[in-house]
Amino acid sequence: MASQEVLTALETLHRELEKLEPAIKQVETAQQMIQMAKTIPQMHLDLLTEVKETDTKYKGELKDLFSKELIDITEENKKLFKTTGEIQRQVKAEQEALSKLKDTIQSFYERVERINFPERLDKLDANIAGIMAAVLSIQGRVDLVERNITDRLKDIADFQKETRSILQNIFSSVIKKQQLNAYLTWGLIILGVLAVITFFKFL
Repeated sequence: MASQEVLTALETLHRELEKLEPAIKQVETAQQMIQMAKTIPQMHLDLLTEVKETDTKYKGELKDLFSKELIDITEENKKLFKTTGEIQRQVKAEQEALSKLKDTIQSFYERVERINFPERLDKLDANIAGIMAAVLSIQGRVDLVERNITDRLKDIADFQKETRSILQNIFSSVIKKQQLNAYLTWGLIILGVLAVITFFKFL
């Protein structure tokens, strides 16, 4: 059986070991940290390699995208330049047309300004009054001519009636004379025929 001293020493050793246990754990943790620290440079190299590859990849994609966008922008700029040129030509033509129109309007305005409208209107009123007087005079003459023509036509109609009546009387007289002459002629012919017949009987 162990002596009291040995038990005391073991107990003391056990307590000391318990005190050392956190230190041991720290050492183990430190060893793990050292192992992890050893992998950091490789991880760093791997990360750098991946970053470089990713950077190269994205730079290539960006370059392609930039080139495509640059080509599209260049094409659009060409189209815009062409369209802008056409618009500028059209605007220039419109400006020239507007300038000509402005000159025409200015000339017309000056001509209108030179016209003395009150005097022209007075002359126009005088001309219209003269024309109205002439129209009224012509109307009076037309009415007079119309009355004269009506009277002449009436006289002609009366003359035609009288002439017709006279001609009818003359025709009636002529017809009666012709009938009388015809009767006399037939009578003379009959008498002549009878005389001839009688003459031949006595022979």
